[in-house]
Formats: sequence, C-alpha cells, structure tokens
Amino acid sequence: MTLRQYRCIVNSLNIRSQPSTQAAFRTGQTLRRNEIITVADSRRAESDGYLWLNFERGWCAARSLDGRSIFMTDGVPQRERLWGINIDPNNPTANPPPEALRGLGWVRFVLHIDSRNEPPERAFAFYDPIIRAYSQSSTRILLILLQDTFLGNMPWVNGDWTRYARDFAARAGQIAARYRGQVAAYQIWNEGDLDGAPTSRYIAPEDYATLLLLTSKAILQADPAALIISGGLASGATSGIEYMRAVRRALGGALPVDGIAVHPYGHIPPFPNVAPFPNYTGSLDALMRQFTDAFPDKPIWITEIGVARVDVNNQTFWSRIANYMDKTIDFLRDTYMHALGAVIWFAWNDTMDEAGIVNVRGEPKNPIFSTFFQNLHADYPIYERQNTPFANSIALAHLATDSLPDPNAEAFAARLQTNAPNVSALLLWCSNGTAWLGGNGALAVRNATDLSRIADALVNTRVRLHAWHGLQGGNLSAEVSQIVQAALANGVRSVVLDLDPQRLLLRDSASIRTFMIALRRALPPETRIGVSFDGRPATFSAINLKEWLPFVDSWHPKVWYGDWNGRPAALIGQTLSALRQYRKPIVILTQFGHEGDMREAGRAALEPQQGAAGIIFWRLGTASPAQLAAVRGVAMPWLAGYTPTSTLGTLAVRTTAPLRIRAIPSESGEILGQLLPNEPVSVLERLSTPPLEWIRHRRGWSVARNTATGEVYLS
Repeated sequence: MTLRQYRCIVNSLNIRSQPSTQAAFRTGQTLRRNEIITVADSRRAESDGYLWLNFERGWCAARSLDGRSIFMTDGVPQRERLWGINIDPNNPTANPPPEALRGLGWVRFVLHIDSRNEPPERAFAFYDPIIRAYSQSSTRILLILLQDTFLGNMPWVNGDWTRYARDFAARAGQIAARYRGQVAAYQIWNEGDLDGAPTSRYIAPEDYATLLLLTSKAILQADPAALIISGGLASGATSGIEYMRAVRRALGGALPVDGIAVHPYGHIPPFPNVAPFPNYTGSLDALMRQFTDAFPDKPIWITEIGVARVDVNNQTFWSRIANYMDKTIDFLRDTYMHALGAVIWFAWNDTMDEAGIVNVRGEPKNPIFSTFFQNLHADYPIYERQNTPFANSIALAHLATDSLPDPNAEAFAARLQTNAPNVSALLLWCSNGTAWLGGNGALAVRNATDLSRIADALVNTRVRLHAWHGLQGGNLSAEVSQIVQAALANGVRSVVLDLDPQRLLLRDSASIRTFMIALRRALPPETRIGVSFDGRPATFSAINLKEWLPFVDSWHPKVWYGDWNGRPAALIGQTLSALRQYRKPIVILTQFGHEGDMREAGRAALEPQQGAAGIIFWRLGTASPAQLAAVRGVAMPWLAGYTPTSTLGTLAVRTTAPLRIRAIPSESGEILGQLLPNEPVSVLERLSTPPLEWIRHRRGWSVARNTATGEVYLS
C-alpha cells in the first residue's frame, strides 16, 4: 500500500464524513493551512466534481477535477536547492570565488555594464570568467539586469520608457546570447515598486509591463532554458501585490515570468525571540500567505532577506542575526517549500549595505557565517530533476499544417492561457525529411524564422517551444541541415525526432550511428534531443530502439489509447515498464480524449511511482474546446519529473577524538562543528585535495583520509 502526505494550502478546509459537497456530510472539523495528512493511494475518490482524500478524520477535497481550484498539494519534500547569497563581483571585497561557496544553490548579483564607464566588451571580459566559473560549479546564477546594466536614455530623468524598454531588451538579448547555458535565471529590475528610494529606480507598473515583456522575449529568444524572475518587490505585501497585478492588467492578464520576487526586510517567522531588532515586526507568514494567494501559479522568490544598515562592529548583534537567519530559513523550508523558488540572503560582505556574513576584510562574522554555511550544507534535496526540459511539465503537440481557430500565434497563446494555463510546453511538428511542413494556420512553419516568431508569441504565457521532426534518413547532409535549422531557431528549447518505421530508412546499427554522430557534431553539445516512437513494447525492434540510446536525451513513446481501444493506465504502465531499463527520462505522448481518460492518463504517467518526467497531448488541431479545457484537470504531482537523489555510501568516524566539520574542503575552512567517534554520515560528494581526501555530508566537509600518512578518519 502506497502512502503519501498532502499539505493543506488554504486557510480552512472542511472535513466531511463522505466524499460529497452536501451539507449533511460536514463534520464540523476543518484542516488549517499547512496541516499535513497521510493518505493511502487506494483511499482517493472522484465525486461531485472534486478529487477527495480519505484519512483518519474523514474526507477532504484536494482539488476540483477541472483544475480550477486546488486546496491540497503533495507533502512536498525538497526537490531543488533554495539557499543562496547576494554577492557583488564589481566590488573586490564582495566577490568570493566559487570554491568558497561550493554546494550553494544560488548566487545573485548585478551585471554592471554602463555603470562601469567603459565599453561593453571590456565589462563582458571582466564578467566572463566569473560567470564561467560559477556555471562550472554546482551553484546557479541569478543575474540582475537594471539601470546599471543599461543607462540608455535615462527615462527616470528624461521620460520615454517605451524607447528605453526596446533598447534595454536589445541589451538583455545580447547578454543572454553570450551567457547561454551559463546563467540559470535573469531578474528584470530591482525594487522598482519603491518610489523615491535611494537604492532603486521606480518604474510605473505600465512601463514595467512593457520592459518586462520585451526583455523576456529577447532573453528567451537567445536562451530558451533561462528563467525570468520579476524585480524584487520591497514596498510590502499589499502594495507589492497591487503593483504586480497592475503589471498583469497592462499585459492583458498574463505575467511573462517564472517567479515573483519579494524582499521581506523587517519580517520575522512566527517564533518567540526571533526578531533581531525591535523594528522587525512584520509577519513573514502573513506576507507569504498573501503572495501565494495572489499568485498561486507562480513560485515566490525571496531574492533579498537579511539585516542591513546596522553597526557592523557591534558583535552583540551577531548572535541575534544568526538566530534570525536560522529560524527564517527553517520556517520557509518547513512551511512554504511548495511555493518557493529561492531564498537568497543579503549579503556576503559588510561593504554591501553593512549586511555581510564576513567583514570588510573578508573575515567571518560568527555565528552569522557558520549559521549560513550550516544551512548551505543542510540545503541538499533528496530528489533531483530528470535531465529533460519536459520534466514536471504538461505539453501539447501540434502538426504545423493543421488549422486552428486563431488568426495568429499571439491569439493562440492568449486562448491557451485562458483554457489550459497549466500547459508549459508546445511540441510543434514542423518538418519531415529535408523540408519544412509549411501550412497556412496560426502555427504554420515554412522556415526557422516562423519557429522563432511562434516562440516569441508564447513568451507571455511562459510556454516553451520544442521542434518535432519526422526523420527519414535518405539524404544525410540535407536532413541534418534541416534538423539543425529547427533546433537552433531562436526560442526553440529542444528537438524531438519521430521514428516511424513506415518512413524511417535508418534501421541498422551502422546507419543510425552514422546519422546521429553527424547530427550531434553539427549541434552545440547542450542541445537536447528526444525521440518519439510507437510505445507498444512489441514494436521497439522495428526501429532498433537500443541503437538510439547513446545519442538521445529522452524517450517520447506514443500511447494512443483511443486508437488502440485500451485503458490509458494499462497501456501507459506497459510502456513505462518496458522503457525503464534504458535509464532515460520518459515523456509520455498520448491523445486528447474524454476528460476522465485524460486525467487517468495523467495519473498513470506522472504519479511518482510511475516515473514519467512529463506528458504531452496530441493532436491540438483536431481537439475540441472541451478537450483542450480538460487539460486543466490533469494534475501535476510535485515530484513528477524528479527521482530520488542517490548518496555515495555511508561512512563512520574511525577516530577516538571528535572529527572537525568545515564550511569548505580546506584545513583553513571555518569549523562548523564536530562528528563524534563512530558517528555515521551519508556521503554526498567526494573531493581530493592531495594529500587529503574530503567527503561532504549534510553538516559540511570532513577529512576522510590522509594519503601521505595513511591515516583514516572515516571509513
């Protein structure tokens, strides 16, 4: 029996004696926000338009079947690293090397270009090695683009924000093209909701809407994998929410961002004796509730939080600040994991608004410094994202020659936002063999420019575009060129090759290898390639499936349950069972159908024990309005597209004295604590710095062995 935890995400949820909305079945009891219940998979039911969960106190509605109302979410174990810190490479004292932050989730910093008063190429030359070094480490970059990045016509003085937005977006596109695959996320502006603040430039919501949309489009044309985060809101929950609502209204009801950023300075978690100073009276819980209620479809990114502008030399403050830091991240992890994108502390050095975890000389301010690193090492997810851009996503598939009721791609995107807002990807069949498919509809594709135009139109709805190609293999050089054009079109996230034995000429091992080696050589190494094929296991040999394994990143098996007169759950289960042995992410490609069948297909593919990374519904051009609306009712489990993180084994302390735990793998690293004799630890990472062999565990780094002396400390 599979048990699963669910968290209540509304203020109050009725508990009933039966899975029914009838008043007679109310028990008078309720679940409160953030209460967690444990439910057996067999104790779920669909009734009265809702999915119900049965636990020891009765029944609660988890969500409406049409997906429009959600009351409970999975128990939400950690699946991404959240913890980060603000640095400033433009300031030599606030520019720690990546090895000093090894294992950290995020670094956030401003990209200073025009503020450096030098040609952009010289500024890029300064930042290139810094960004490259972080991208090669495990720490992701959130890059802030604002007036220091591009001054332009300075509309905060001279007016004409429209011109500035256009020119700012052009600069952002250049930046994203230069750092494609290196910068994980871009933050557009900083604290633009504060009017008259000395550290930011106010921008009216309608002007920010234009800037945000144009900049998002420019970035995603250059790097479709990048995340777009709003400027950090610092005016408080009520005014900050209204600011972003005004931005959304100016954009016709859409927000072209992957996360809403907030800066909750002065807010504290609901624990006693946690406020570092008397003026810290805001409720962090209330602020998070307000933002998650206002933007339930957007993760909340806390891109600045900390204690700034205090007497940095008064060491009596340090323990209070460390306690505030520790309790804040604990509260956010425990209570709002389901709603968070990142929690990024401000800041590294005291030269940054007197808010550092190190002083102006770079010396640790303990216990602030040690508390930060203890949280860094504790911030280790027990799950990891599958290596496919379709992970944790619901997608639609479309044939470019099919007609749509929309006059253009922008109108299609708006209809998609209204009817199926949970869709995050579009797989567009755009070419066969050596030719584009063409067509005359809103999503017709005659060349790579059409693909870029469609990708650009989808930005406002946060839908990524993927190219789908019908592979033939008759003319190697011409077909490789065709696929490369599609894969490298601006805004295209990945390419999927369709393997149909009635069309495919590549059957034997040698021809498959020759073609795929040529294709891989013609594409940048980071290009994601998937293959689609008949998902019935008996048909795998018709395309020699095993021979494609070394060259592709994901499987996209077709499961046409309607055409095959079978139940979605049974057919999808057979396909997943047959493909798991090949150890590639699996994205189920299935059909539009009856809404109940579509929900069944979603459960069969996406439930964690099933293991599919995502699901795609085909064929958009022939789907009815009711079928498109039914996509909204397909639930995306929290852990769909994620797999358990494996450790590198368990070791125990073999010394008679306690063994030191350090912040970084260095004998000069700050001591965070001790491991006791015989204490076991799970190994998360190994690193050799001769003569010392280090291991990382959930509390930090410890020496396992000295190869020069033969001493063994952990084994």
